[in-house]
Amino acid sequence: MHKISRFRPLLVLTSLALAALVGCATDAPPIGLVSGTVTHDGKPVPNLTVSFMPENGRPSWGMTDASGYYSLHWDVEHDGAEVGNHKVSVAYIPGSQADEPGRTKAAPAPAAANRDDIKTILGKYGFEKSPLTQEVKPGRQTIDLKLD
Repeated sequence: MHKISRFRPLLVLTSLALAALVGCATDAPPIGLVSGTVTHDGKPVPNLTVSFMPENGRPSWGMTDASGYYSLHWDVEHDGAEVGNHKVSVAYIPGSQADEPGRTKAAPAPAAANRDDIKTILGKYGFEKSPLTQEVKPGRQTIDLKLD
């Protein structure tokens, strides 16, 4: 009995550490599956990176294809965005999605939008300036972004 009581603190600490590791590996916040279309003046905008930034938590991102369609990704293993309110912004990174396959799971868009349109869009909806906010709810939802 004396030997068991001597190792009891070690057993308790080991059990707590294992429980914490298992919890960290599987814990993810509530996530809603979000997709939609980005348009400017009624036309789809390809090759934009769409970012949803929650008030607290990890941002989600997606990239528009040739038809302006995007689907958000929370991380490499989880699609969607955390449930709650988000600031929404867009960025344009020249080049093709095929050049950087880690940026999106969507098929590459063949061509970028008009440069003047991109400049106008980024001037209003870029990271620090965007007035857009959206609420992500549990489940699957479509959030179309009209950048007019």
